Amino acid sequence: MRFRVEHVFKNITLAQYEKLYFDEDFNNALCKEVKLARTLVERNADDKHIHRVVTVGPDREIPAPAAKILGASKIEYTEHIDYDFGAYRGNWKTISSLMTDKVDTKGTFQFSDAGGGVRRVVDGDIKVKIFGVGGVVERFIVADIEKSYDRAADFTQKWIDAGKVS
Repeated sequence: MRFRVEHVFKNITLAQYEKLYFDEDFNNALCKEVKLARTLVERNADDKHIHRVVTVGPDREIPAPAAKILGASKIEYTEHIDYDFGAYRGNWKTISSLMTDKVDTKGTFQFSDAGGGVRRVVDGDIKVKIFGVGGVVERFIVADIEKSYDRAADFTQKWIDAGKVS
């Protein structure tokens, strides 16, 4: 199941947003706000590229029908990001802690000028290969992603408005 989430952040430049997006203090505050446990596993960066691996665990239980299918009430995943500075685009993939051979999630993200701000677009593809219920689980995951990105966008704009961007 394909998805796209798009948000515009006002009063920030591309260079500032790019720096903010990968700032650890910001990311830790953001995850706390959207109720995600977050552990930085790996961060390799230079002036041109960043490769980051983060383990994320939503601090909420999944609906009972999905939990029964997956055999757990919570899902944790490891996010892998590769990004080229100045190109304003990157790739992401996540690896679920459950049924890793049956769940495939990956996509791209990009930043672009939005006239006095920045547009962030995240495209993704979620595939759950569980006979008869894969589509149900995909819809749950996409809905959760969309809700999380909306909450994250609200927090990000507040962070920008508070002047916490350098």
